[in-house]
Amino acid sequence: MACLTASDSDHRELLRKARVAAREHSSEFYAVIVDSPKTRFGKAQIRTLIDYAILASCFGAKIVWLDSSDVVGALLQFARQSNVGRIFINRTRPAPFSGLFRRAAYSDLLIRGEGFRIDVVGFEPRN
Repeated sequence: MACLTASDSDHRELLRKARVAAREHSSEFYAVIVDSPKTRFGKAQIRTLIDYAILASCFGAKIVWLDSSDVVGALLQFARQSNVGRIFINRTRPAPFSGLFRRAAYSDLLIRGEGFRIDVVGFEPRN
């Protein structure tokens, strides 16, 4: 399952890695977008997400659009219901002015995603 977010991240590598993993395990490939009242997408973000959804579809993904105030909770609930074992998400930063202690989605997913293999794309360890 590839998690597409409204961040400025480039999702091509994320989609490529998720597609390869799905093929290797002969499993379903989902590209999931979660819209939240806290992070309603602007027109530019919607266009970008639609472009990535089209690319994901070309890669063979089933596109899933969820609406929830709990983005990570919605991702995990969908993953459990769909028997997803591996989740791919881009490394992002929390939105500006979203609160001093607000975690990025990938960070929250790592904390709450017990039982799933979670791959954070764009996370290179520092030397």
